[in-house]
This record gives sequence, structure tokens and C-alpha cells, in this order.
Amino acid sequence: MGKLQETFPHIAMNIQKLTLMTIAVISIASCCESAPARASDIDLNSKTCRVTDPTGTPLNVRLSPNGKVISKIRNQTVVYPQSINYDNIGKPWLLINVRQPGSDRTLGWVVREFISCYQ
Repeated sequence: MGKLQETFPHIAMNIQKLTLMTIAVISIASCCESAPARASDIDLNSKTCRVTDPTGTPLNVRLSPNGKVISKIRNQTVVYPQSINYDNIGKPWLLINVRQPGSDRTLGWVVREFISCYQ
């Protein structure tokens, strides 16, 4: 680029800027280009799952993913995921139930990120 830079310094500088911007865009895209978090990391047969909402408020339980709130459940409540689904923006949701002596009770759908499961 030596001859170009001597003859047309402003064009050479623009080419360098464009090259750096292209590299930056490619770096950002490759760094952050990943599929939305899928809930496949959750084992529907996990031994223990708990509500772990960092806000400390009760977690909304919904009729459908991102649907009407039908109840709330407290932090640290043990739950059992039954199914995984995704809303229209790709956010994972879990259909959960709770086990009580003598019965299982399906509660509804909760945002996956507020449920932690352990083997």
C-alpha cells in the first residue's frame, strides 16, 4: 500500500479504517454469534430442581410460555420439570410440577433461567 499511500493518502487511510472496522465486526460477530440458550442442559429426570430467582421475589407461574400468570412459587421450592418449550423470541420455559404426599400437581410454565437442577 506504500505507492497508494504516497499518491492518495486520504484513500489509503480510509482503506485502513475500513479494514479495521471489518475486523472488529467479524470479531464481534464470531464472539457473540451463538444460538439462544437452549434448555437442553436440563435433565428432565434430574433428582432435584429448585426455584432460584435472584430477585428473591416469588416466581411467576404461567398458563403457557409467557402467558397469563396463574400463580407464584417461592424461592428454594423443589420442582420437577416435565417439558421444555420456547416462546416467540426463543426464551426457554419449563412446565413444572410439585410432588406432595400422595399426589403430583402440575403448576404451569416458568422461565428456565430461574430453575436450578442438581443430580
